[in-house]
Amino acid sequence: MKKNIFQEKNILITGINGFVGSHLARALEEKGAKVWGISRSVKKGNIIKANIIDYSKINEIIEEKKIVMCFHLAAESLVESGQEDPYHTFKTNIIGTINILEAARKNNLERVIIASSSHVYGDNPLPYKEDYPPKPSRPYETSKTSIDLIAQSYADTFGLPVLISRFSNIYGPGDFNFNRLIPKTIKSALSDENPQMWGGGAVRDYIYIDDAVDGYLKLAVLPISSLEKNRIFNFDTIGGAQKKDKQGLPPINVKCASKLLWLNIRKIS
Repeated sequence: MKKNIFQEKNILITGINGFVGSHLARALEEKGAKVWGISRSVKKGNIIKANIIDYSKINEIIEEKKIVMCFHLAAESLVESGQEDPYHTFKTNIIGTINILEAARKNNLERVIIASSSHVYGDNPLPYKEDYPPKPSRPYETSKTSIDLIAQSYADTFGLPVLISRFSNIYGPGDFNFNRLIPKTIKSALSDENPQMWGGGAVRDYIYIDDAVDGYLKLAVLPISSLEKNRIFNFDTIGGAQKKDKQGLPPINVKCASKLLWLNIRKIS
């Protein structure tokens, strides 16, 4: 019988009440993990109300709950929010991540997974590759680029077992953020309104929530000793916008819950 490494483990998810965090928590609980969560607005059960920019509280939670693994998903995640309030975006994303990394270092966590974004690649050519230099411009992706570099520094300097995920846009049931394209479009259709597009010239990849959760679970069990110095993993869908036909257009994806593409599986296979 294959060993379940999640059984009875104390695992922390920051941003547990978010779209991805709630799905990930459910999947880990189904595998027998003892899941703890941090939320800045909700306190119930195993969810602790705390702000990730409060280092003392974060360290206290990790220490008292005997956390061994952390999925750091909490962030100011909307590009538009960074445009409106860049200071808040930089403070939340950068200071919050430093607090997680430092508490993880002091408490000897066995794995820390940091949620980054494919937005950090900016205008790099497609398909995106993990060894591309980041080319951020707006505050959101600049903050994500900064935390990636800081996380890599903790891995290189202190041997902290950090992995960094860069997903394309995640969609699926339970996403009630109507500032995002797919929930907003569905809401418009249900309200018998015409969908509103932004500009109309951008091409974006999407990945289904179940595939994203599967990606996070794979990162949690990936042997770090088999990796090179780079700790970044891209996640996308096969046949997405990064793959174009002879006319230079992305193919149409019919299957929603598409297969997960590991762009750097070549490094560990």
